[in-house]
Amino acid sequence: MDALNNKYAVVTLEVPVDHAGTLTSNIISLKNYQLAEIYMATGAAFTKTAAVTMQQGPDVATAATALAFTRYYEQGCYLDYDNITVTQAAAAPGETATGAGTAVGTVYQDLGGTVILYNWNSTAFVDNEVLTFSGGKLATVDGVLYNEDIMIPRVATANTFNITQVLDVNKIFMIPIHASMLSRGNDCIELNIADMDSPSLMHCWAILSMPRYKGSPMPTAIYD
Repeated sequence: MDALNNKYAVVTLEVPVDHAGTLTSNIISLKNYQLAEIYMATGAAFTKTAAVTMQQGPDVATAATALAFTRYYEQGCYLDYDNITVTQAAAAPGETATGAGTAVGTVYQDLGGTVILYNWNSTAFVDNEVLTFSGGKLATVDGVLYNEDIMIPRVATANTFNITQVLDVNKIFMIPIHASMLSRGNDCIELNIADMDSPSLMHCWAILSMPRYKGSPMPTAIYD
């Protein structure tokens, strides 16, 4: 049996259109589900850092109370390297890895010969170019980026995180929201993204799972 309409449901939060100002998503109900994974996909470049927050409310018409969350996920990738010329120590999380050109990414984990990156820009790393880690290690790029579909767990600060210009073009982000995170009396949620200044293509959707009832079709989330 298909997982859709058995284990999970998919709901549109915002159709894929250009947004020049703030984005306020459709409000969805978690009355029939225990988990909502809120996905955001960016497209064309935008020129202003935009804060991402969540709101909660008692129904699908009103979501005016801040919803606290501490974890989100960001699209990442792998990059191999060899020929280490300075220091054998693993690069620390949060260091940057920069190619000989302008390619750069932030280190999530250095596995020794392979580094997992997030926040990489749109410039390609080039095979055999010098790779400089901000902590001091020097190496050589071995190949090109791969596994660009992985999702890296990140920590939100003060119930928000930023989508930034250049670094977050054509990326996917996800916020997991459990029904237990909502305050008493609230069972609905809304995604907010601050002003992105210039038009930027955004598509937002939710994957709802852990349902109270299973069937085909699954219970609605757009009515409360």
